[in-house]
Amino acid sequence: GADIFTFHIEAMDERNKDVKEMIDKVKAAGMKVGIAIKPKTSVEAVEPYLQFLDLVLVMTVEPGFGGQSFMSPMMPKVNALRKLAPGLSIEVDGGLNTETVKEAAAAGANM
Repeated sequence: GADIFTFHIEAMDERNKDVKEMIDKVKAAGMKVGIAIKPKTSVEAVEPYLQFLDLVLVMTVEPGFGGQSFMSPMMPKVNALRKLAPGLSIEVDGGLNTETVKEAAAAGANM
C-alpha cells in the first residue's frame, strides 16, 4: 500500500480548502505527506507548511501534458527549498533523463 500522499497546493486554493487541515488528516492516517507545486507557483506558497511536510514535489513540466521538455528555470525553486529545509525530501517530476537528473540533483533534489 501507499505510505506517502502528495497533493497539489493549487488544488487546495481552487477549492478554498485548508492546507494545514489536509496535512493533519494525512498524518493522522499514518502516512507521510507532501505538497506539489506547479511551474507557475512560487516556493513561498509552501513555505508556511515546510515544518509539517515530508516532501515537496517541484513540477518541472506543466502537469497533464505528455512529452514536455524539462524546465530548467524550476531549479532555483529546488535550491531555495533545500536552503529553507535542509532535511526535506525534494522531488522533481517531468522531462527527466540522464542529463536533466544531474541538474536536478545539483540543485538539491533527492527524489
